[in-house]
Amino acid sequence: MQSTQQKSKMATDIEKLTYDLSLVEENHLETKLAGDTYILDTFIVPFEQPYYVLVRRTDEKRISKNAAELIAETYIQPRGCTEPLKRREDLDKQNAKGSVHLVGIEC
Repeated sequence: MQSTQQKSKMATDIEKLTYDLSLVEENHLETKLAGDTYILDTFIVPFEQPYYVLVRRTDEKRISKNAAELIAETYIQPRGCTEPLKRREDLDKQNAKGSVHLVGIEC
């Protein structure tokens, strides 16, 4: 079980990464991949591209950049892409621990 302090740290990390973005509530997903549980959320700047996909593990373990990108791309393609997907690595961010990634994708 996570302590209140751990939950607060995770919430702070997410807030720092998404402070200027709007959450797309209907694009929330909790999924299992290779035995690990991931939580994915989409953020936008209203009326603009790209999508920002927040990828995190429920156990707060580190996620590699490549894994976060692959998960984000697979997740957003059927939810918001009407054109070919284009990665926007210039918009990517992550927390210091590497357990929360914000992945920029234009489509």
